[in-house]
Amino acid sequence: MRTGRKLSIAAAILVSLALFVFSNFLGQSQSPTPSTSPSPSPTATPAKAQTPRPTPTPLPGAQNFHQWGAITIFNGLPSDSVRAISQTPDGVMWFGTENGLARFDGRRIQNFSLGSTDSDRILVLKTTSTGELWIGTANGAFIYSDYAFQPVEGTQNMAINAIAFGQSVFLGTNFGTVLRVEVAATLKAAVFNPTAIISVDGTPDAITSLVMSGGKLLAGTAGRGVFVVTESGSTEFPSSTKPLFVNSLAASEAGVLWFGSDAAKGASGVYELGGGSAAKRITAATANVQVLEANGSGLWAGTERYGLFHFSPTKPTKTYTFENTSGGLRSDTIFSIFTDREGVLWIGTNRGVSRFDRLGPFQETVSDVPNSNFIRSVFRAREDWSLAGSNRGLFLSEGKAWKRVPGFDEKVIYAIGEHINTTLLIGTSMGLFDFSGKLVTAGDTRAIANSKFGTYAAVFGRGVVQIRAGSRGFGLPDPAESSPPVISSDVTTTTVATGTDKLWIGTAGNGLFSFDGRSVKLETGPDILKCGTIWRIFEDSSRGLWIAGQHGIFHVRDGQPEKVIDVEDVRDLLVDGEQVWATTTTRGLLHMRRHERFGWLVSSVGFEQGLPSEKAFVIRPYGEDLTIGTNRGLVRYRPGATPPKLLPVRILSQREHGLAELRRGIDLEYPQNSILVEVAGQSSRTFPEEFQYAFVLKNSNDEVVDQRLSNDPQYAPTDLKPGSYTIESRAFDRDLLESEPLFIHFSVGKAPFPWTATALGVLLAIALIALIWAVIERRRISLRNKELAAARFDLANEAERERSRIARDLHDQTLADLRNLMMMSDRIVPDNPEFRSEIESVSTEIRRICEDLSPSVLENVGLVSALEFLLSRSFPESTFTASDDTNDRVKFPVIEQLHIYRIAQEILSNIKRHSDATAVEMSVQIGDDERFLMAIKDNGTAFDPNNASGKGRGISNIRSRASLINAEIGWKESSQGGNIFELEIAGKIVE
Repeated sequence: MRTGRKLSIAAAILVSLALFVFSNFLGQSQSPTPSTSPSPSPTATPAKAQTPRPTPTPLPGAQNFHQWGAITIFNGLPSDSVRAISQTPDGVMWFGTENGLARFDGRRIQNFSLGSTDSDRILVLKTTSTGELWIGTANGAFIYSDYAFQPVEGTQNMAINAIAFGQSVFLGTNFGTVLRVEVAATLKAAVFNPTAIISVDGTPDAITSLVMSGGKLLAGTAGRGVFVVTESGSTEFPSSTKPLFVNSLAASEAGVLWFGSDAAKGASGVYELGGGSAAKRITAATANVQVLEANGSGLWAGTERYGLFHFSPTKPTKTYTFENTSGGLRSDTIFSIFTDREGVLWIGTNRGVSRFDRLGPFQETVSDVPNSNFIRSVFRAREDWSLAGSNRGLFLSEGKAWKRVPGFDEKVIYAIGEHINTTLLIGTSMGLFDFSGKLVTAGDTRAIANSKFGTYAAVFGRGVVQIRAGSRGFGLPDPAESSPPVISSDVTTTTVATGTDKLWIGTAGNGLFSFDGRSVKLETGPDILKCGTIWRIFEDSSRGLWIAGQHGIFHVRDGQPEKVIDVEDVRDLLVDGEQVWATTTTRGLLHMRRHERFGWLVSSVGFEQGLPSEKAFVIRPYGEDLTIGTNRGLVRYRPGATPPKLLPVRILSQREHGLAELRRGIDLEYPQNSILVEVAGQSSRTFPEEFQYAFVLKNSNDEVVDQRLSNDPQYAPTDLKPGSYTIESRAFDRDLLESEPLFIHFSVGKAPFPWTATALGVLLAIALIALIWAVIERRRISLRNKELAAARFDLANEAERERSRIARDLHDQTLADLRNLMMMSDRIVPDNPEFRSEIESVSTEIRRICEDLSPSVLENVGLVSALEFLLSRSFPESTFTASDDTNDRVKFPVIEQLHIYRIAQEILSNIKRHSDATAVEMSVQIGDDERFLMAIKDNGTAFDPNNASGKGRGISNIRSRASLINAEIGWKESSQGGNIFELEIAGKIVE
């Protein structure tokens, strides 16, 4: 049986979804828009009225399921078993579950634990008018106030099943006693009734419910019925009918009392007690009733197995179950019911929380034929008598089901109105008829209006026709009249509207006209109005005109149009004081209100909010309700009357500020100059994304620094100057109701006197002075070094010149003298060869000294060849490497070549003296960038110039000569053993 029931439910849901998808797939096209034509001349022949052929409109899918919503463990509840529901004055909903407490602010759920497992088993929630939340659990009572939970002393280890507020706070326990709590500095509970209520078997009887009625505290029990509890004791409540197992009590403001009790299957568990003592059982198959809730709509009863019952006033009006709401009601087992501040019903079940907005948009169809639900006109003469004109005829409701009005089958009904003589007129695509179906005038009648001049009809293809009741019968002209009176022959006329002293005429692209009883006048041309086809005109109390146009909603005052909102195909509008409502075929129902600071506020009611379609054609007010005609039926919508609440959610600067800081103001210490504020609008009838938020930032002089209106709940002003500020925020709900302002005060600190910065600045100034002095000194030292280097270079050059002079003197004088001496010795001692050899040896040594003092090889063969000669003379078994054109590419002056030669000479000399090398290699290269590189490699003992003996001056001479010619030199150890010396000019030494 259970499996078959589940299959039936699943099949019903699948069929509903299929109908919904099918209905969205088949779109209804609009009726043809009248084509624009030139302004008619007096002799123009009216165009023949064309009867549009409407296309079929699908029936709406599952209706009114949008009135339901749900919150479950998947949305963040700690448990799906919801035993208690309440709402604090800030609009926040609280849910007590089997596994803890949940806070719901409309966007997110925050869970709280009260300690032990029993403490997290919430049984009852009640909120005081001052905002404290009282919590009854399986392990005592708690109170939530000022963002903190506090246990009530004296309630530990007791199950608190019920809470009632009177002059004190009363708590019903599972021990048959009622506790009274005096709210003082400390929360402490004491027993109120000195004697516990005892059950039949002699054990304490649990208190299931408490209610204050007529100044008395009544307690429902689980076995003994209802008791009146006082300080002196507990007495049974006098009643002719005494249900024993009372699970819930409810009382109305008028003094009516209800009991919810256990009952057999098929019987009623709801009892009503009026002014007397007779308790009357209300007939309904409720069986066990677990909770009762009385509100403005009547009495609601939640049962153990059979869903939710509504009684108004003493009879059941409707039953809501899981099946007939397609799962809107989460379960037929109901634990708790709560009516919030907006009249929305919250139902706690064993499968989560269900939300039911019975005042939300209510959809109804007038026929089972799809296109008969394409509603273009609505008329309501009294509360229980309404007419609806559709694409397939006229329908009448007398407070019950809709029925077809004979005589209008297959006619498109564009307008329904009354003649000034109160005769009902029906405007159709085939002509104007009275309610009996008698033709009044032919033509495609689009609108009917009364003015002080008479009754007029807008007939597309003919113009504006005056409807008279002549002596020959209604709708027939007097014998003196040759034809029906046409006051305007503009064939594009689409609508007429009543004005204070004019009849307003709208056309399809030719502009706005008026009729003053004598003539028709063009008020605003199409080049100025730019609204396209005028579908409806409405004159407000200040004699301003509102126009529902093809290209938007326009407000005309003193002939100057203002485009209020840019939206396509606006079909009808309604102005009620500051509120403007408009139906469109593109965005459903629009609601507008002008705000003195932020201009026009606009919200929309569409498919997601409860309309069966975004294509809406007509709107009419009836009492507190609005009736909207769409292409998928009628919708009754009651705008909300309860303004939303606004909560601070988060305040963030360089840290997150606790909400408790709002009371004393927030101080932003330097260098903080920005803040982020996040708020949340609270309304059970408005989705979070539908809220609009206004933020105004003011300084200490109450001057507006910044303001913003958007759907974003966050506001983050930045780059604020030091001073005090106030952020004033407001929330606007779907019905453009405005919350009370929320003020957030904060200050931006001034920068303290920069002692540290000043000290650092002084130090920086000193450092800059020192740096400037160092730069000057460095430049002076650099200049002096350059001068010393130049002097050293000149000295070295002078030394080389002196060497050259000495070499020349030795060569020219001393060698010449030795030659003379040798010639003389040949003459004097011809037979003494030793003497001649000695003279030749001295001459050879002098020539070597001359060569050392001034190498002639540089001048004779160039630097590269001289280096090769030097290497071969120093080490006969050596290798020299250089390209053929290297010698020609040497561009150094002779004096620099001499220094390079001397450095190579010193290196080779050191290798010969100290390294015990057997092989020496020298290479000379000149790169593409004219970089000169000389490398000398040996296989001798490793050499470290930094640790060389200080006895000789060879290394210092090498470095001194290298600095004179701006050469980079270096020694390194060869990977194959030995040393490598490198000299580089006009480049960095190669590592």
